[in-house]
Amino acid sequence: MKTGVITFHSAHNYGATLQAWALQKALQKLGTQPCIVNYHPQVIDRLYIVPPLDTARKCLQYLTRRGVRQRRKKLKIKYEKYSEFLRGHFKFVGDYTTYDELEKNPPGLDCYIAGSDQVWNTDHTGGYDPAYLLEFAEKGSKRISYAASIGRERFPAQYRSSFAKALEKFDAISVREESASGAIAEVTGKMPAVVIDPTLLLSKEEYDEIKVPSKRTERYILVYMMETNRKLIQLADSISLATGLPVIQRKPGKIFKNELDSFYTHTPGEFLGEVEKAEYVITNSFHGTVFSAVYERPFISMLHSQTGSRTVDLLRVLELEDHILYRARDFSQMEQFKIKNPKELRGRIEKLRLESVDFLAKALMKEEG
Repeated sequence: MKTGVITFHSAHNYGATLQAWALQKALQKLGTQPCIVNYHPQVIDRLYIVPPLDTARKCLQYLTRRGVRQRRKKLKIKYEKYSEFLRGHFKFVGDYTTYDELEKNPPGLDCYIAGSDQVWNTDHTGGYDPAYLLEFAEKGSKRISYAASIGRERFPAQYRSSFAKALEKFDAISVREESASGAIAEVTGKMPAVVIDPTLLLSKEEYDEIKVPSKRTERYILVYMMETNRKLIQLADSISLATGLPVIQRKPGKIFKNELDSFYTHTPGEFLGEVEKAEYVITNSFHGTVFSAVYERPFISMLHSQTGSRTVDLLRVLELEDHILYRARDFSQMEQFKIKNPKELRGRIEKLRLESVDFLAKALMKEEG
């Protein structure tokens, strides 16, 4: 079965890339011939392209001329390395920048899968995008969603009928968050399955295929901060001072008092290597939390202001709620970082993994109608 995934694969973001790669790998293990439908609309691509120097200066007026050039140089390095990683690790089909291109010349596959990520969040897709609802799919091909997210508890009123009509044609529907179940049931009359993020479909050993081991000789604290948080920065600085360990972090400029390096230009494989070797991880990223658990690193999660609920849901299911730090001032001891029973954690992840793989396998085998 030739199976195509449509998601935010072109986003130069570790979580977006690794969830797409993991789903591609999981589908391959299930005996299909997976690929990524190379749909990359401007609403996604424009967030990551290297801007012309004049545009960069306008956007970064607070920097010196030299600072703009240095920031743009790092962005260019990251863009080129990241693009090379995508070409090397994904099997792409087509090259579509608009829905019209996709609709007029669909890939001709047996099955299409929408997800994971917030592919049904109209704020991210610039309104209702029929591509992520598989409206381009040829007659007779399967339509499945895997861990799709809408980023809210209900579809916006102006798009509800469009979602309802499109979802009627799906053979199987699953979502990533429990909170999205009601929205799907409201427009389809059926409760969807709730499955784990694709990044948890694979064991840490399976990530060795793309992981690049860290070459650092120093011990370090890894800070993966998606949303800039002054309290998180202060906490990381105080823990760095207390432990004597320097910080590595993902943003391009220096942020922490005792900062060793930035991994801003790292590929997803290099990022995995850094997580694996970290002494401690401090993060407000969902996927920063996921890979801390996968690699069983001592970690604390401070919640992202907009997407923190999914981190809470994940850590509740994994019985790791004590790793959530709601307020930086509540941190009192290093014991909070520790994963107390890695073997039990592996068992919980494996149980969730088997349930989600079972959903995928049944959806792929399901007879039409």
